[in-house]
Amino acid sequence: MGSFVSTQTEEGWKSDARHAMEAGRFCVICGGPFDIEGNVYTNDPKDPRFQWLYDLRLLGDVRDANNHMIASAGLIATNQSEIPDIFLSEPALFNETASGYFRVAGQTQGEIWFEALSYGTGYGTLFPLHAACITTSCRAIEHHQSRRRNGKRNHALAILSRLLNTRFAKRNSHADDSCEVNDLFSLCSYSPVYGPRSVLAMTRLEWWGGEYDRFYTDPSDESGTALFVQDVLRASPLDTLDCSYPLRVTRQPERLERLPTELLDEICLYLPVQSVIALHRTSKALTIRIPLDTAFWRNSLRDGSLHPHIWDLDTKWIEHQLPQSDVLSLDPAASWDWKSVAKLLAKKRFPVSGRDSRLVDVPNAFWNRCRIWATIEEALQEQDAAKSSMSQ
Repeated sequence: MGSFVSTQTEEGWKSDARHAMEAGRFCVICGGPFDIEGNVYTNDPKDPRFQWLYDLRLLGDVRDANNHMIASAGLIATNQSEIPDIFLSEPALFNETASGYFRVAGQTQGEIWFEALSYGTGYGTLFPLHAACITTSCRAIEHHQSRRRNGKRNHALAILSRLLNTRFAKRNSHADDSCEVNDLFSLCSYSPVYGPRSVLAMTRLEWWGGEYDRFYTDPSDESGTALFVQDVLRASPLDTLDCSYPLRVTRQPERLERLPTELLDEICLYLPVQSVIALHRTSKALTIRIPLDTAFWRNSLRDGSLHPHIWDLDTKWIEHQLPQSDVLSLDPAASWDWKSVAKLLAKKRFPVSGRDSRLVDVPNAFWNRCRIWATIEEALQEQDAAKSSMSQ
């Protein structure tokens, strides 16, 4: 994924987003604030495209929610979570210029005040998170679980809460007064390949150059994704001059290789796409019998099996809008290189330079969704690797 290195804030200057992080008033998943008043000087905080930043929830254990309640006047907060021991608040209110606490409406009337991202030994904390970041993270977790062999699944929201609390406790348990103690996912770092990991890693020049815009775009907004994918397809015509040599089987078929083609096709219909790809790579015979042709890659994009981060893609609209090819075919969509497009869209981090020309105009919302998805995905992989290492 490319190496990330820690950034050093410019002497005498910090962005308002960085101040919000140090005060514990930011989303630990994306690094963005909940109030851009005075944060982005050239933009209107009331602009509709920034409203997702104000849509936040508090997530944590039920016990920790009680521990972090500052003032309630006997009121009870509604728990939106249906998972035992997990607390998910209704929409919370926050204003940087006010108290600094998060306010949630009580079940009857009045408000309950909570303190968030506060560390104490023996218990966890409450995490203020953008609703869109919670949705994206839970989808990434669900996909991660679907790929496990044992098939055992837990609630994505519970896994997210534990993941955040584990990292939060680890960062805070070390006697470190660093201002980056709340940075759970190295969001203050940058990569020479991918650039800043979040707005927290941006320089003053990047701020004034408007580089924050893609970080402040709603990751749940899918309005430009279909048009982007369509443009990628248009720039990916199928190469009809296939110079690859045909494979030849030099031994007698064994086991699965001996099944009739019709039966093998039927089996593949019920297998996850990753399993079909694995079968295809098992032997030369199965590579021939189970071709990963244009239809295969197109169908994987249609059903989202290889691209779970694009869960709202309207492929029918895309195919309908594609120009008719000069190639005579019963299926006009078969003239596009769906394989290269599928591989390209599987990427979730995009280089700042030297990238594929088809990725030049990635929509900000799609870019931000991929960034958030990758952040959680990488954290889960790191967690799995640590567990595997401990069990050996």
